[in-house]
Formats: sequence, C-alpha cells, structure tokens
Amino acid sequence: MKKITPNGKLVKELREQLEKGSLQKGMSHAIGIAERSLRSIENDNAAISIQLLERIAEYLGVSREDIAYAIDAPRLVPPASIEVSDVLLDLGKDRLIPRFERDFAYATMDEGQLFEDAKRSDDLTVFIGTALTDETSSYVEELTRLLSPLTWTKRDWLAVADPADEIATRRKLRQLLVMLKGNDVWLYYIHQLRRLPERFTEAPKDEPYELKYRLALAFGPPGEYGEVSMEIDVDNGQPWLLEGWKTKRRAD
Repeated sequence: MKKITPNGKLVKELREQLEKGSLQKGMSHAIGIAERSLRSIENDNAAISIQLLERIAEYLGVSREDIAYAIDAPRLVPPASIEVSDVLLDLGKDRLIPRFERDFAYATMDEGQLFEDAKRSDDLTVFIGTALTDETSSYVEELTRLLSPLTWTKRDWLAVADPADEIATRRKLRQLLVMLKGNDVWLYYIHQLRRLPERFTEAPKDEPYELKYRLALAFGPPGEYGEVSMEIDVDNGQPWLLEGWKTKRRAD
C-alpha cells in the first residue's frame, strides 16, 4: 500500500484551531487511530496510507493535498519558501466547491479496505477508463455486484450478517483484484463526501441539506513510472461554499 508523508506541523495547527475536537484524544478516536499514532504524525511526519490521509483531511475540513508534502509529485518535502502560516492564510479563504469537478482516485489491492469503505458508503458509482475484454468486463461486473449490496442504500438492515459470508466475499474480492491486475486493469477508488439534494446552483443558506458518502470505483490502465492515481470526474451533489479557517475559533 502506498504511503504518504503528511505535513505533521500543519495537521497539529489545524487541529488546535478546531472549535470542537481540538484535542489529540478526540481527533484520534474520530479518525480511528491510537493517540500515540497521531502524535507520531504531528511530531515526526510518520508515513500514512491514502485512506488515513483522507480521514484526517475530512476531520480537519481541508483537502488531502493541503496536508501532504506530496502525493503523486516527485517532491517529498515542500519548498523552503512555503511556511505553515502561508498555508493557513490560504485555507482562510472561502472556496466554492463546484458540483462537478476532477479528482484523483487511488489504486488499491486491499480487499479489506474496499469492503469496509463500501459498508461506510451510501451508494456506489463506477467509471471505466480503459478498454475491457469480455473476460475483464465480467470481473468488473462481479466485483461491482459484490460491493454494491454492502452500501447503506442497498443493505438489508434487518438481516444478520454471517461472518462466513463476509470472509467469502473478501476472498472473492481479492481474487477479482488479482485477475484484473493480471490483465492490466487496475482498480482505483475514492471515498467521496457529497452534499444533497442534487442541484446545479448553490442552495440558499437556510435550505436543509444532508451529507452522504459515495464510493467511486474507477477501472483503468496500470500506472506508469510509479504513479498510483487516476483522475476521474466526480459529482459533489450540489455547489456549496466551504468556509475558510478565518471563521474558526479555538476552544481550548
């Protein structure tokens, strides 16, 4: 699994400016890691997975690119001219999130992470970015049919999950990932937060809304020169204003 070097100093400063959950204990619990692991990230820039980077960014209300030294660029450290204060100043600006935009999905061979992210998603969408044969299209179809029933909108909440069924599903997902990769088709995915109801214009401030997660699967060619990402079209549900950090206050 690809590891990313986070900007620990910036993560710490953003955390400390949160109105709620500004303590390491609260944040570590929310993103599903031990408190000592969060200390390692903030103090030592400990390498983390793309999935954990996304959870941290979501918790802090920023994009994953804002808190990583590099994801797909060869640069492993930021230029000396970039200071945390400059990044914070940029994050202090309001940003209009468009309904449709381009984002990066990341390659995975981790069937367990796919299984868990599908369970945490409200729905699932598929993007085909390479030519498929009859063989590979059957693999894509079967993999999609395995993951779709796990999502919130498809899951039967009254049914009791059978551990044996979960093990079998994970094993089949692993087999499909291996067979796809053996045929030069990689699976890339992104766990996306959407704002609903769907609309093309920015909603009035007093209009109710809800946030839903979508698992976007992208099937594409193998990455070249060590690349592990694929740019895809994403639908954010509706345009909305992401308030800058200038509106935040420290609670502690």
